[in-house]
Amino acid sequence: MLLFALANSGFPCYISYIMKKDIFWIALLSFLLILAFIITTRVFSSEFAESTVDCFAFFAGIFLVVEGAYRIFSNMSSPLSCQLLRTFRAIIGVCIVTIHILQFMYY
Repeated sequence: MLLFALANSGFPCYISYIMKKDIFWIALLSFLLILAFIITTRVFSSEFAESTVDCFAFFAGIFLVVEGAYRIFSNMSSPLSCQLLRTFRAIIGVCIVTIHILQFMYY
């Protein structure tokens, strides 16, 4: 926040010049990707990872079903090609939810 305030205040510095360059944004993106990779490897090396992935996949499946059904019923006048893709998304969501319910019942 301070960097943006200094860059926009007319303060004679090179912060605004650095921030406008693509190298700053590429470096920031690289740092964030490396940080996400480190956090992901730490989480997935634990026992917490298996239940977390199952939970997120279950909620993603529910989201696909609800979002697909909402889009289908809210846009009934859409062409068949759009409705077909929405139907496939909802079917994939149902498959994901079914797999995780059966997995839960098995264990």
